[in-house]
Amino acid sequence: MNIPLDWVAAGPATLVFTGAVLGLLVDAFAPRRTWIGAGVPTLAGVLVAGSELLRTGSIDDIAFGFSLLVVVGTALVLVASIVMNAENAMPAGEFHLLLGSAAAGGLVMASARDLVTLVVAIELLALPSIALVGLRQGDRRAIASSWAFFLTSVVSTAVTLMGIALLYGSTGTLTYAGLTRELETPSVPGAVISVGVVLTIVGLLFKLGAVPFHVWVPDTYRGASVMVAGFLASVSKTAALGALLVLLALGLGPADDSWQPVIAVVAAASMTVGNLGALRQRDGVAMLAWSSVAQAGFLIAPAAALFTASGLTAPLQYLAIYALANIVGFSVLAVMLRTRGSTSYDELAGLARTDPWLGLPLAFAVLTLAGFPPAVAGLVTKYVVLRPVVDGDVTWLAVVMAINVMLGLAYYLRLVAVVVGPATGEPYTAGSTPYAVRLTTGVAVLGTLVLVVLSVWPNLLIANLP
Repeated sequence: MNIPLDWVAAGPATLVFTGAVLGLLVDAFAPRRTWIGAGVPTLAGVLVAGSELLRTGSIDDIAFGFSLLVVVGTALVLVASIVMNAENAMPAGEFHLLLGSAAAGGLVMASARDLVTLVVAIELLALPSIALVGLRQGDRRAIASSWAFFLTSVVSTAVTLMGIALLYGSTGTLTYAGLTRELETPSVPGAVISVGVVLTIVGLLFKLGAVPFHVWVPDTYRGASVMVAGFLASVSKTAALGALLVLLALGLGPADDSWQPVIAVVAAASMTVGNLGALRQRDGVAMLAWSSVAQAGFLIAPAAALFTASGLTAPLQYLAIYALANIVGFSVLAVMLRTRGSTSYDELAGLARTDPWLGLPLAFAVLTLAGFPPAVAGLVTKYVVLRPVVDGDVTWLAVVMAINVMLGLAYYLRLVAVVVGPATGEPYTAGSTPYAVRLTTGVAVLGTLVLVVLSVWPNLLIANLP
């Protein structure tokens, strides 16, 4: 099958990958290997890709929105990752190459319009991400987490390929437009189509960390470097959600009777299991890991009513706030790990008092994830994703979402109470803060300012809602 290459869609991904390769080359041949030497070309590639995306757009509005979030999220993660510049065990060139490669895969995922491109993009995102998790030399926990991540990724990809094989055998096409056309009047039993559809979306649900494909998330986030976990929780999730929604809307729409009940059940299970897991955590990274499982449920819930007025736009708006809040949270935790050696609640106690430049952004990011005032942006986006579910008459899922919003408050507000409460240990003095710590702190502060602006003027989020 001859599928033409769309350079408008492929251009940003190519630029990001080119910047990452240049970063590796600079790191390899420079007289003195530095984090900035590898980081500047990689960041430049991402910024040029962003400008190209803004100049040419993408193949449609929904792909443009998700691609823009991938670019912005990658840029923030790249800058925040400089906090790892003092780690001799973390090779700078290889880190930036793998991060750029994964981001390029994410951009292709959001723009894919056929199943072959989608599978290639999934692997382009997954394989560098797996390597990133285990990249720190001599860290056995990171290697074990990377290995577990690899095994579950391989299984999910195999299942997805089985589904694609069934769909291709049933319809004779791999393009989304062709699938829509053939599925409107299927020539094979509906049961075969249903099995193929469900198996195909498994790989994307795995990348989202949705239940029951979430088992890799807690261990991987704890074993990876903090900003790698932040990348997985924001950029990787953005790409996976964009690919899933586009596939369902443009390729598998006529088979919605097969996938809508599955999406609804997975969404309900994800938010419930994720919240229950987060309730038991006493570490910042572990809590955000389980929180990401719960948030995956909120992200995909509107897909259960995808063809309502805001079924496609609501997840994108929710994701923008969720991804930014996660990057802020993980940036603060990365600084904490470097300066205090731990991200446990004991170390986070009183952080807003002892170091307000870190404590206040962390508290506001967590309040945003909770959807609790004064973080009005988070509250507005909770309404945004609930609305299509209600409009689509999926009443039981709307009830589950409301219950889980309340359940999430328990552990989110507990962490906020820890951060703004009294310090339990010795007061922390930053002293002469290294430039890397200042830059990562700056990312957290900048992200918080954006969240504050969106909370003061929430109409910026909901003005374009239908």
